[in-house]
Amino acid sequence: MRTLPAASETVRIEVRFPSAGKAGSCLAALSKMPGVLLKILRGRVTARGAVYEVELSGRDAGVRQAIWSLRAGTFCP
Repeated sequence: MRTLPAASETVRIEVRFPSAGKAGSCLAALSKMPGVLLKILRGRVTARGAVYEVELSGRDAGVRQAIWSLRAGTFCP
């Protein structure tokens, strides 16, 4: 019996952080999430915050969990 591969998904989102340090720690933790590939497409860091456009790809469940974690701030120490 052959198993079908897990469905994959690619999502582009813009994320905002209150500081460059917080952005770095959040994105570093997110990049270590199993089953999810993080690509930083664009970034802008100022004295008032940081904005990144990122692309998340991988298994559907992993990508959804990564998005949920970013919204909830669970990757941000």
